Formats: sequence, structure tokens, C-alpha cells
Amino acid sequence: MAFEHLGAKGRIGNLEIKNRLVMTAMGVGVGDHSGIASDEFIEFYRQRAAGGAGLIITEVTRVNDVHGVCEYDQLSLSNDDMIPSFKKLADTIHQYDTKIFAQLHHPGREAHLVINPNTDMLVSSVAGPSRIAPEPTRALTVDEIHSLVQDFAAGAVRAQKAGMDGVEIHAGHGYLIHQFLSANDNFRTDEYGGSLENRMRFLLEIIAAIREACGPDYPISVRLSSSEFLDVVGMRKGTTVEESSQIAVACEKAGVNLINVSSGTHFTGNTIVEPTSYQQGWKLPLAAEIKKHVSIPVAATSVFRDPEFCDQTIAEGKIDFIAMGRSWLADPEWGVKALQGRCDDIRKCTGCMYCFETAGDTLVTGGSHAFCAINPYMGQETVYGEPKKDGAGRTVAVVGGGPAGLEAAMILAQREFRVVLFEKNDRLGGQMYLASQPPLRAKMGYFIKYASKQLQDLGVEVRLNTEATAEDILALDPYAVFLTTGSEPIMPKSIKGIDGDNVYIVPQILGHKVELTGKKIVVAGAGLTGMETAEFLQEAGNDVTVIDMMSAVGFGAFQLLVIDETALMARHGIRSMPGHKLVEIRPDSVLVEDLAGVRLELPCDAVIMSLGVRSVNGLKEALGDRKNVFVLGEADKAGNRVPQAVHPAFEAAYHLE
Repeated sequence: MAFEHLGAKGRIGNLEIKNRLVMTAMGVGVGDHSGIASDEFIEFYRQRAAGGAGLIITEVTRVNDVHGVCEYDQLSLSNDDMIPSFKKLADTIHQYDTKIFAQLHHPGREAHLVINPNTDMLVSSVAGPSRIAPEPTRALTVDEIHSLVQDFAAGAVRAQKAGMDGVEIHAGHGYLIHQFLSANDNFRTDEYGGSLENRMRFLLEIIAAIREACGPDYPISVRLSSSEFLDVVGMRKGTTVEESSQIAVACEKAGVNLINVSSGTHFTGNTIVEPTSYQQGWKLPLAAEIKKHVSIPVAATSVFRDPEFCDQTIAEGKIDFIAMGRSWLADPEWGVKALQGRCDDIRKCTGCMYCFETAGDTLVTGGSHAFCAINPYMGQETVYGEPKKDGAGRTVAVVGGGPAGLEAAMILAQREFRVVLFEKNDRLGGQMYLASQPPLRAKMGYFIKYASKQLQDLGVEVRLNTEATAEDILALDPYAVFLTTGSEPIMPKSIKGIDGDNVYIVPQILGHKVELTGKKIVVAGAGLTGMETAEFLQEAGNDVTVIDMMSAVGFGAFQLLVIDETALMARHGIRSMPGHKLVEIRPDSVLVEDLAGVRLELPCDAVIMSLGVRSVNGLKEALGDRKNVFVLGEADKAGNRVPQAVHPAFEAAYHLE
């Protein structure tokens, strides 16, 4: 075994866990509106059990159907009809010596009335709507609190009857129990509010009821937010690690067997599901602090990606179990590969948040589910199996080594086609490589490293420094051609001075073809690419200002990424000027115009253009009407992101006839 600490057996109460790897709860929406553990859910979890998870904790599982629905297609243990499907789930997972807990949950005010049609108001510790998705909310009465305690206990009994190995009480992330625990949310004046002792009462009563109903030995985990980080966003202080440590102690005394440490609330969501910029292990000190105060095991999340880091974390005794979420989405075999020492074969999560973005509204409306940008199989485990091995050595040309080309080449090679990949640069990765260059963005390079290793192992012929021509391609007499030739920056000729010697494009900067330092620089374009390029330049010792004609930076991008980028720009000291259009570039300045038509001159030494891209796909026409020619990625549609490159490339390669 490659990592003896990570692979060592652990214990949760009387339950033995085969290793120290936990798959945490994640709302992915692959289930059924009825709440049963559907075949899709079972296969989703089965693959992670087969892939080496020691303990799987299901996604949020409701215990109340009146006002306790959090997701359209979530799991449910609110009635006995759910037991048979959960038994099938448990039996399936147990085939791999993996244990499984049901995470019992109530969203409180962090829900939507449209998926709670049996009530006209959401419920919480006090009256007052969510700050994120505000809907009418009232305070629970004491009798209703008592009733909910029994709902949690009844859900635990059903899990036990189904053969689930334990339950987890979700008491974090701003959901109902956390709404009682947090001093920022709980202003009650009865026995359930005020002091920490009173604010803990609801949680402790749930623990006591489960313990009484399920017996002294049935494992119970509690998930806590170690800190809400509300002080960081200028709000009244909520739960802190000091209070969380006291809560953990009280939980242990009440009979809890595991503390599962996370952080954040809905208002500080980036500390729950972290963007790429958050570094591995960043919140381990919080979990380690809680562990000092309890003798029961502690699991924790902390953007874990590397087996070496995880093994060292266990070896140092900071926590007892490595809890990961998105890493299991990106690669369901993370555990097996890690424990076999095949670290370079792990498809590591890049932290791009596409899973969170695509879950979004579908968790409320149904009809879809979360997707992983770099793992097209994720959420579609019952749709796609292993690719057919029917290539029979036929030649396929792939032109372009960006994410679309890499994905297509991998699948085609797995199908036993002979793959020849042309790449005009001296490296693979395309735009994804450029995205990995700004500060704190190295994780965006994980997919390139993974794919490069797979191509080597699969025997793909990679021709770097080769800009393929139609003649080069036709010389191979290929059965199919995959054109993933990418894009090029837009350089509007309407901007006076755009051809000046002081004007550069993003690929020159992030591709290290032009080095700038000690300069005053204007970046034109405040999309995510422009913002990240500005950070790269500022870190290199320049004084950077970002301008954009739109009224806000990051226009059109996923809001949580924009929030993160905005914070990083502020931390770097980068000025942003939304609502200012670039009119003219001069040798030592730029002329910009605001939304009112007022013009302003900004002194600068250099201008970086980040005003979008256009497709490069001339080879399509040059190849004429040849069959089996596919145009993918940004060559198909300028501005396509990684998932819009990877997924269609996967589909085309997987279904090639």
C-alpha cells in the first residue's frame, strides 16, 4: 500500500472503516423526486465505493415532507416507503467493504416554497427570510421543535432498518439546526435561544432521541461548520471555532461518534464549496482545534486533492479521516488509485465550481443534475459505460491539444483507434494552460497533467510544435478528424492605436512570451480572463488597472467565481473601472469613456487586450466534405469554457461509428 496512514483502518464507535477516506454529502440531483434511492443514485454511489471510499455519506436526506424539502430530487427518509430502496443502496455499497451513512437534514429557511407545496411559509429558529434566497419565513413553535426532533429520530430508525451503517446529523452550512446554533441567526428568548447552551438544545435533543430510538451502538456523526466567517464580510459574528469546539464537546457527551468538520454558511458559500484559489489544507487549523477538545474521531474537508498531503495530514494527527466531496466527482476511483500509488492517474478536481454552478436551479426545478467539467461520466453513470474497444487500429487525427483535443484523444485511444494529435505549441493544454498561470490557479493544470499521462500510457502519437495543414491530415488517410483548433483574441480595429507596440494580448502574457514588470498597465476587459491576467501582472510587480464597458466586472460569469475574483483583485491592490469603454490607445496612455459619455485619460506603459475571442476553424473548409470531421471546443464556438470543450469532445469520440 502506497500510503499507510491513509490506508489504515479507522473506527467510528464500534464500526470499523477500511481506510481513512470519506466521501462527504453533496447535492448532485441524480435521484428521483419521490425521494427513493433510485438506480441512478445507487450506481453513482456504487462507483465511489468501488473506487476506494471507506465511508460514504449520502447527500442531504429529508426527514420532513411539510417544510423540510431542500432539493427537488433529494433522498428522503420521511416515511417507511423509502426503506426498501435504501436497503438496496446499503447492500450495494457493502459489496465493497465500504460503509454508508444517511445524512439527516432539514433546510429551514434555506429552501424554496415551490418544492415545499405543503406549507405557505418556510421555518427557522426565528422569523426572517434567507439573505440568499429570501422567501416568507416564520419561527418554529416549541411544539414544532419537539415534533421535528422525532422526525429526525424516525429517519434514523428507517436508516437503521435499511441496513445503513449510521447517520449524520447536518448541523452546519446555515441549515435549520445551524440556524439554532448561530448567534447571528437565533434571537429566541425561550429555552432554545440566547446562551450557547440554549442554542445547542435542539441539536442535543435530536442526538438523544436518535440514541434512544436506535440504541447505544448505532453510529452518529454530526456535521458542523467550524466557523461561519461572517466577520470577514462585515456581519455580526456567528459561529466561531471556539463555539464549535464547545458544541463538539457537548455532542461527544451526548453520545456522538464522529465530528465531521466543514465551514461556512450560505452567506459565505465560498468557504463551503471553494473556488480554485483556495489552497489545499487551508481550514485544517479549524478542524485541528476542534480535535483538541474531543476524544472521538474528527473528519474534515479542506480542498484535499493530493494523496501525499492527505497521508501526511493523517500521520500528523491533525484529523482522523480525510473528507472529500468534489474529488470523488472528478474521479470516482480516487481512493483505489491513491492507495495503489497511482497518483498521476488521478483526475484531480480543479475547483472550477462547475458542479455547483450546474446544480444551481436544477436542485429546485429538477430535470437535470450537477455535472463535472472534466469528468463527463459524472451524474451519467447509468448512461455511459466503458467505451467500446472497436477502433481496430484505424487512424484518427486530433488537431489541437487543448481540453477538447485531450479528451477526444483519450477516449479514442481507449477505443483502440490509432490517434495522432497535432499541437502547434511546445506544450499541451491550450487555453487551460493559460488559465493555470495566474496566482493561485495552478489546479487548472491538473487536467493537462492527467491527460498527458493517459495519452502516453495509451500510446497516442503527440506531435508538438506542429501546426497541422490539410495536407498533413490527409496524408494520414484518417478515418475521422477532430478539429479542436481553439480561438484567437479579438482586436477591434475601431479602437485607435490598437496596433501600437505597447499593446499585447493575453496569450502573450500568460504564455510567458512577453514579460512585463515595473509598468503601469491597463487591462481592457474585466471578464474572468482579464481579472486573472491582471492578478498575474500585479504579482509580477506592475501597477494594474482593469477597465470594462460593462457596468460590473465579471459580467455573465458564475457569481461565486466573480465574488472570489473581486476579492482577490482587491487583495492585490488592483483598481477596477467598470462602465468605462476603451476609445483610444496612445503611446503613454489610454482614453476611456464612461456611461455618461465623459472621457478620461489614464497614463500607462502597456495595454493588455482581453475583449473576447473568435474561433479558429479554417481547416474545416480546407478538408472539404470529408466524412467524420468534427469541430469542437472554441473552434466550434468562441468563448466555450472547459466543460463545453470536454463534454462534446467526449460525446463525439464515445459515439464515433
